[in-house]
Amino acid sequence: MGKWAIAPLLTSVILLGFTIAIKIDDLSHRQATADLEVLLAELDRSDLMVSTDLSNPDDFLFLASTGSQALNRALAYAPEHRQRIDSVLFALAAWVASPGNLRQWRRGANWDREVFFLAHAGATLGHYQLATRDLTFEDAFKSIGEHLGRRLERGRYKHLLSRPDEDFYRPADNAAALYTLSLYDEFYGTDFTLSNFRDWSRYLADELYYVESRLPCAAFSETNRCHLEPNATATGLYIAYRAAARPAEVTDDVPWREWLHYFGTSSMSPFSLGIRPGMRDGREARYCDAAAYPAHCDHYEEAVGLWAAAEYGGSYTYYRLYATNALRRWFFADTNYGAMRPTARVQGLTRVAIRGIAEGT
Repeated sequence: MGKWAIAPLLTSVILLGFTIAIKIDDLSHRQATADLEVLLAELDRSDLMVSTDLSNPDDFLFLASTGSQALNRALAYAPEHRQRIDSVLFALAAWVASPGNLRQWRRGANWDREVFFLAHAGATLGHYQLATRDLTFEDAFKSIGEHLGRRLERGRYKHLLSRPDEDFYRPADNAAALYTLSLYDEFYGTDFTLSNFRDWSRYLADELYYVESRLPCAAFSETNRCHLEPNATATGLYIAYRAAARPAEVTDDVPWREWLHYFGTSSMSPFSLGIRPGMRDGREARYCDAAAYPAHCDHYEEAVGLWAAAEYGGSYTYYRLYATNALRRWFFADTNYGAMRPTARVQGLTRVAIRGIAEGT
């Protein structure tokens, strides 16, 4: 056998070996455990929640929600860490339930214009209550669950506004609200999610798909069905939360491959995959950060893609994105989150949290 025949064979053996190694890494939860250790260590740091440099509570609320979701899922593969997980879940729930941290708990707040808060504060409280069965924050969780259950179905366009300072509706935030409603149904045995999910998804399909796609814009208003055009982060969170919230009775759903078709960028390597922020190669999405708020473009795309692939059973894409994280863990030093300024630390930990959700799916 000549050297030119040996080279392809050797390459195939190396690729096969790498494939097996990545598969074993995932099945043994090595990356998931590494990310769990980061979340347990960093979310328990007292300075993270009280820093005066953390000027935007929405950033930390999103981290609390995604972090608690990752921790809740970690109980399935790391039950030996239950005590630590429960402790961090309590700290996150206590933070989101405090009127001193979030103004939405104070008198006068119009919750019909606060669906971002309802979705992510409710998810944090729900994750704690489902994991521990402790009712310390029951009043807060019930208030959110009952409001969402009754107001989403009566909301204009089957959506609620995300914030009082904007007059448009965000499908990603409302998908997250439906996910929170599914947690409420799971704990209390109510049946809010199914009818709300069907009405909401029917409205999206009938009125809001963006041009030729089956994906909505990042935001729409009463006068503009595409107030903020789609980007990978906002739209990816929309389909990931949609999948996580989807009732068992719903068999047809927007496929995540539609998202991958528009935002995925491939290469010659079967073990690498990139996600571009915008729908079209070489064209930036206008107002990308505003559309992804409080997330940022060029920060979370691969993590969101990993979660979406996990939720929708996209194994090939999942392992291509997973391989990048595994290689980084194998060959590079751990990130020192404690040395970061609060805003950068919250962003970095949010990436870990979204990955952790995917790895625990």
